[in-house]
Amino acid sequence: MKAQVKSGIEYALITLVIAGFCLWQIISSTQDGEPPASLIVLSALGLVVAGAMHCVFMMQLVRRTGRAFWPWFVAIVVFMPLGTAVLLALLLGEADAAES
Repeated sequence: MKAQVKSGIEYALITLVIAGFCLWQIISSTQDGEPPASLIVLSALGLVVAGAMHCVFMMQLVRRTGRAFWPWFVAIVVFMPLGTAVLLALLLGEADAAES
């Protein structure tokens, strides 16, 4: 696998983990009663930024691998978790086939 593609996958997965952590913070803080507004705002900002950065890294992967931009843009942005999973599965499948 190319180093640029591998680092793009790593960055995309890191931002996805950060977005999941921010979502978990929002959900868990609302379960305890009245959460502080600052916690909700900072977690929501973190969720938005991490989600946007995840989309940016995934679209960079699309460009680096030479795939059609607009169909993957729709798949990743509109169907975010599903489009990401499909693209990562294709990229990792191609990497395994190239190594064989």
